[in-house]
Amino acid sequence: MLKILILGGTNFIGRHLVESLTSQDNFEITLFNRGITNPELYPKIKKIIGDRNTSDINQIFQEKWDYIIDLSCYFPKSLSDIVSHLDKSVQRYIFISTCSVYNNEINQTICRDENAPTLNCSDEEGIDTSNATYGNRKAECERILKKSGLRYSILRPSLIYGPFDSTDRFYYWLYQIKCEKTLLIPNQGTNKFSVTYVKDLVQAILKLVTLNLGSETYNIISFPQLSISELVKTASNLLEKKAKTQNVDSIFLHENNISQWIDIPLWLDCDYYTYDNKKLLTDLKMQTTEFRESVSNTIDYYESLAWYEPKYGMEDKLKNELIEKLRKVNNN
Repeated sequence: MLKILILGGTNFIGRHLVESLTSQDNFEITLFNRGITNPELYPKIKKIIGDRNTSDINQIFQEKWDYIIDLSCYFPKSLSDIVSHLDKSVQRYIFISTCSVYNNEINQTICRDENAPTLNCSDEEGIDTSNATYGNRKAECERILKKSGLRYSILRPSLIYGPFDSTDRFYYWLYQIKCEKTLLIPNQGTNKFSVTYVKDLVQAILKLVTLNLGSETYNIISFPQLSISELVKTASNLLEKKAKTQNVDSIFLHENNISQWIDIPLWLDCDYYTYDNKKLLTDLKMQTTEFRESVSNTIDYYESLAWYEPKYGMEDKLKNELIEKLRKVNNN
């Protein structure tokens, strides 16, 4: 039986991963986390409680592991402290990174592959806790793992969506359509971006536990070039709603200080936040979930939660003010 240590395991990705692993009988699973997020989950699974950014992490060195799946690393020192003390008999260290590691200033190629340049990370950025340095810190973690001497797999997902997602970035659009609100659509909704369905990410992790592969880095991308218009069309059909839309030019949005991705989730005023997934499909022999199916499964989840109001994206008051201002501009 293979001994698997999961760092994290009770949040979004972890819940799907644990459920998939426990459906098979050849894995002995242990979770290491702080016991704060959903502590009631998985009462029959062994848990080690501790904060990975403190000496609590020393608890994991008391056992030998076949696989370590790291879902919760955000700081280079945290990873360095682990790999420098870890028994080298571990078969593979699977590290969940992010497509945010790519350097968008020096390479704006459409559908970048895994060889595209990544961000640097200064000492100050390595300990910074803001979102601004998230990609820098993850890129440094990748470099630490590559130098560790361990066999590794680095997985770079883009925006992850699906059941148990607490960010509400993807859900924002589903909610707007379900509640028949007017959608503010930048640039006809044509800008492209990449997304990752959570169950495809988990499928990739499971492949890496079963396939005898070398150390590699993979873009874990379900749909390399999705657009808001495609999402709206698919969700509208599944929800049996006719979406009410108001197109808006990105110039108008910038003039009104509307933030990409934050005020309007999934909106990026370009097409280069897109990433190639050919290596994933070829090396791991994967077939990603069909988009309509993934959205349908996600809708079912939010149906079970009675369609709460999303915490991400601009409030209706601001959106409606923009729509009214836009209509006045168009009528002049």
